[in-house]
Amino acid sequence: MKRPCAAVLAAATAAAGALGSTAWHITSNAAPPTFDDAWYLETSFRLFSALKIGPGAFAQSYLEAFHIKAPLVALVPIPLYALFGTGERVAVWANLPLAALAAWSWSRVASCWWHGHPRGKDVAALAGAMTALLPMAYGLSRFFFVETLLSALLGMWAWRCAAAGPGDRREGVRLGLLLGLGLLTKSTFPLLAAGFAWPARKRLRPHAKTALLIGGVLAATWYAANLPYVMGFAWSAGFGSVARDYAGGGGLAARLGWLESILRNGLSWPLAAAMAAVASAAALARRNADEGTRTALWGLAPLFVYAAGVNREPRLIAPLLPIAALLAARAAASFRSATARAAAAAVLLATGLAVCVDQTFWAGPDRALAFNGAPSADPGWDRGALVDAVASSGGRIAAVALEDSRLNANNLSSLAAARGLDLRFVSLGYAQNSAEAALIRLKDKSCDHLVLVDGVMESELPAFLNRANAGVRTMAMSGRLRTKTAARVALAPGVTAIVLRLIW
Repeated sequence: MKRPCAAVLAAATAAAGALGSTAWHITSNAAPPTFDDAWYLETSFRLFSALKIGPGAFAQSYLEAFHIKAPLVALVPIPLYALFGTGERVAVWANLPLAALAAWSWSRVASCWWHGHPRGKDVAALAGAMTALLPMAYGLSRFFFVETLLSALLGMWAWRCAAAGPGDRREGVRLGLLLGLGLLTKSTFPLLAAGFAWPARKRLRPHAKTALLIGGVLAATWYAANLPYVMGFAWSAGFGSVARDYAGGGGLAARLGWLESILRNGLSWPLAAAMAAVASAAALARRNADEGTRTALWGLAPLFVYAAGVNREPRLIAPLLPIAALLAARAAASFRSATARAAAAAVLLATGLAVCVDQTFWAGPDRALAFNGAPSADPGWDRGALVDAVASSGGRIAAVALEDSRLNANNLSSLAAARGLDLRFVSLGYAQNSAEAALIRLKDKSCDHLVLVDGVMESELPAFLNRANAGVRTMAMSGRLRTKTAARVALAPGVTAIVLRLIW
């Protein structure tokens, strides 16, 4: 049996190091979920609870999940709940095999794109390792977000687009399953997938009808009931009012800032510099881009759509970052000299590992990249005591007059769902600026309790999410909104929650 070469062993070791550091981080991190990740967790726990009741309850819960976000990520940790019970940290472990699958699938993409290259195996191995060493990739895998699953599915899709032959009848089934699962992961999956399908359109044409049929049927299990909601939200999140809350300005300066954020947080400056240096040196040695490189550049085409949008959240393009890893791996294999190739691979792997170690074990909040940094031993405010107080008061739906990463309706609902309680928390309304509208929302949501929080400086809070808090408090204190104090809960030193029972 032929033994693997040193380059393949080095790449495999680096990838294992990245995955191992993620496992350690998940084990060590005590920080609570914040906003979107808490919503994904709550839905996941409620789907598991419904599944224990029966197929009918599960189907109903599945159809009602999110409405504006595709639900597949909430299903992924369910086998772990069956083994270990529901828990906010338990769910995150589902990302570890997904991160490994993403690295493997993108290595297969590289193998297909450069299948005729004399060092194609080295390129594939290095591509998989560099995918695992992308800071935003391993950073997001340590929290319960959708991007790790999306990156794995997109890598599988790109692989099948690159490998598909016109005569294999099973290819349409594979592509259809990936398309359906991708849509059930994120509504924008077709946008991300189009860049890989276009260069392979002639080979994919015989499979198109089968793929579209299977993908459409699979996606329709949820979209049939939720398409108007998700399409409206997708537009608002990309170009509308929701996007503007995360825009950070407009024009060329904002787009340059977005690009800078991608380089800084998605790759890190050291790794971006290493990739650029290797690519520049390779370009001098190889002036013409090969077919695989041209296909990779087509895969980056969706970036132009995101650049034209308003939302500047770098997390949205995280599934496309492995393309940079693949291009860097290809560049490292371009040199004629074996010494130069080894040096280029060593620079990429060593830089990636150094950043990974720093962002896993040492970097504090002042140096942490987005979704990165050393794990926190602080479990945050005492959400459990607040959930218990509302539940003991007979609460079923409680409104929370605070939206902060430390305490909000999402992470309170997540904890309540993990405990199996029939208790939900709602906000006063996304970016609500009217106390009157908040009062209407309390009635529309059939809220029976209201939670006020004392002791938090307004300057510490996201201003656009907390504009109605003071007005609702005034209504409750003046008697216009009839309430009765049910409990007072110490959340943190100097911070107290007041639980009010609403009297309609």
